[in-house]
Amino acid sequence: MSLGLTFSQLRRDNRITVVLPVKISPHNEPTKVRPACTCEVSARGAKLMKVEGIGEGDILWIARHTRRAKFKVVWIGKSGSDLDGQIGVESLEPEKFIWDDDLRGKFA
Repeated sequence: MSLGLTFSQLRRDNRITVVLPVKISPHNEPTKVRPACTCEVSARGAKLMKVEGIGEGDILWIARHTRRAKFKVVWIGKSGSDLDGQIGVESLEPEKFIWDDDLRGKFA
């Protein structure tokens, strides 16, 4: 798709740069939890860093403190690129806000 727009212009939501520790697990193995960290978040998605062994299209549980929601992996950083080890996820439950409450108003 070429509309003369950059990737960031095609995003639906504003993102903020924030490092938050989270826990991720495959949706079909919720007890197989491992740590990860955000580098950007939006109201309906995030970019996570230092994530390996995840495939595009995978469905994950992402938890922050006591909140948890299902997310879909929509992209994976290319090996050897600046995005190596990073993934982009989109919430499958956008009505659930799992990030810290003080971030809620920053996405307007």
